[in-house]
Amino acid sequence: MKRGDMKAFQELFVTYGEKLYEFSFSYLKDSFVAEEIVQDVFLRIWEIKDDIDEDRSFKSFIYQMTVNKVFNHMKHQVVRQKYEKYLLNSDHSFGDSPEAQLQLSELDQRIRALLQKIPEQQRNVFKLSRIEGLSNPEIADKLNLSIRTVENQIYRTTKFLKEHLKGEYLFILFCFCNGILGCC
Repeated sequence: MKRGDMKAFQELFVTYGEKLYEFSFSYLKDSFVAEEIVQDVFLRIWEIKDDIDEDRSFKSFIYQMTVNKVFNHMKHQVVRQKYEKYLLNSDHSFGDSPEAQLQLSELDQRIRALLQKIPEQQRNVFKLSRIEGLSNPEIADKLNLSIRTVENQIYRTTKFLKEHLKGEYLFILFCFCNGILGCC
C-alpha cells in the first residue's frame, strides 16, 4: 500500500472495513455516520500511507483512528445538543420588528432556493421529515421507499444545506424545530 498499490489498499478495506463499521455503529447507532467514519478512516489511511509505521500493529492503529473519530463525533453531538437545548430553552424573541421579519423572510427564500436544487424525491422526503415531522418509517411507508433510502435522502439534504448555509445552520435548525420558518 505504501507504494500506492490499490489492491493492497482494497485488501485492507475488505479485512477491516466491516469490523470498523460494526464497531462504529455499536456506539453511534447511526448507519450513515458509521459508514462515513469508516470512509474517513480509510481516506486518511490512504493520505498518510507513506508515514505509517510498519513496526506498529496496523490493526491497533486503524482501530485507534476509528475510536478517535467516533469519540470526536460523540463530543460534537453533545455540544450540538447542548446548543440546541440552549436555543430551545432560551427566551429568544424574534420579535415582530421589520428587521427580524425581513431576515427570516430572506432566510426562508434562501432555503427554498437551495431545496429547489436537489432532486424532487429528496426534497419531498426532507419536507415530510423536517416540516411535517413524520418519522422515517412513516415517510418510507407514505412514499413507498425503504427506510434506508429515507435516511440517505435526509442525510444528503442536511449535508447540502450545511455546506451552503455554513454558520447559519444551527439557527435554521432551531427555526425548523420551532416552526418559525415556513419554507418548502
